Amino acid sequence: MIQYHHINGALTDAPAAAIGLYDLGLLRGYGIFDFFLVKNKKALFFQDYMDRFSRSADLLGLELPFSREDTHDHIQELLQANKLNDAAIRLVLTGGYADDSYTPSSPNYIIMQHPLPGVPDQYYQQGIKLMSYRFERELPEIKSTNYLTGIRIRNLLKNAGAPEVLYHNGHTISESARSNFFIVTPDGILVTPDDKILQGITRKQILLLAQEHHIPIQTRALQLSELSTAAEAFLTSTTKGVLPVTQIDDMTIGNGTPGRISQQLMQAFTALTHSFI
Repeated sequence: MIQYHHINGALTDAPAAAIGLYDLGLLRGYGIFDFFLVKNKKALFFQDYMDRFSRSADLLGLELPFSREDTHDHIQELLQANKLNDAAIRLVLTGGYADDSYTPSSPNYIIMQHPLPGVPDQYYQQGIKLMSYRFERELPEIKSTNYLTGIRIRNLLKNAGAPEVLYHNGHTISESARSNFFIVTPDGILVTPDDKILQGITRKQILLLAQEHHIPIQTRALQLSELSTAAEAFLTSTTKGVLPVTQIDDMTIGNGTPGRISQQLMQAFTALTHSFI
């Protein structure tokens, strides 16, 4: 059970953890977050996540009130207080309190701890279905707290029997609501979109691992029409790692089972995280 969170540098009882009503994160959705895993008290790829968090803050004109060294110390304090070696950490930076309900001020900085999330084993063994949906995120390079569309279409996903969505603009694919997207072409090239996406930390590691395993890579615009010929597809994210995709809408990907390259990268990423800790 999570007993504590961290708010503006202070360890706070979870039931009492709160910020005020006039924060722009609540009033206008003006805020950013990031999310990463801690295993054996070690934050996986911490510097990469902090680089992205800082970049998101800069792009919204928000100043981080604590250094990344302070943030690391606060996370360790939180782990010790909650008596958990393995967990998930959510960083949230808001627009701060605004008397006019519009102008950013000194941000509120929140560090929340969550139990380590899990993904059903059958998803990795069988792959999952995606539902395609036409949508383009505003400022996709920022990990903002605005997940309006992803949350709103949950019933559509449920009715489609799809655990995740695949966003596109009618011509090219971008990403999922909380994941990056890859395909493997019929000639074995790993392709992932490179524009109008969030630069995922797991995505970055998968591209590096693909290079190490001599898998050819293309980061470029990915056309919707390429899905029909894709040999494999998968998602990458903090919580999912490498998650095979075997169906999109009514279209079967490859032979309908997780492909060789997907499984190779899944195993390589698992080994990488084990070596990291």
